[in-house]
Amino acid sequence: MSKGSILTISLKPHLADFCRHEMRQDKEGNIILSRKSDIGKHIYSMVMTSDMPVKGLPCTDPVSFIIPVTGANQYIIKYRFIYVSRWGEEKIQDYIEAEFNLRMRLLFEAGYRKKFSQKEIVESILQAYNIKNTALNYEAVKKSDYRMNRKNRKIIFEELQKSVM
Repeated sequence: MSKGSILTISLKPHLADFCRHEMRQDKEGNIILSRKSDIGKHIYSMVMTSDMPVKGLPCTDPVSFIIPVTGANQYIIKYRFIYVSRWGEEKIQDYIEAEFNLRMRLLFEAGYRKKFSQKEIVESILQAYNIKNTALNYEAVKKSDYRMNRKNRKIIFEELQKSVM
């Protein structure tokens, strides 16, 4: 029996690193899907099968996931082709980005409560999640904090406005 089927989708580099942190990898660097994680469950829910090979979608940032053989899917993986539709891939990307943003929000809130600077928090996140410290990835992590702070400033302004009137 084979170890599983490979599913390749396009995923921004910092989100791919986030997935690698949340799930295991095999020796070739494929992320092993697990239904034990919410991300794995979501990706599994988007997988479709076909009798014929489906032409792959063009990938700007390809990331390979391996779907392990289990008792429930052994015949599907052995006799059918797996793929994700364009819409399914967009939903996977959106879900992973939402999970990433939620995790970042929680980490920033905890870091600010402990009086760490934004730079210290960002650098610790990049290191812990093994996200390459490039300007693009640094800004992606920082942007999550910026969005949260913008919402908080709006709430503060509304409170100030109520007290003035």
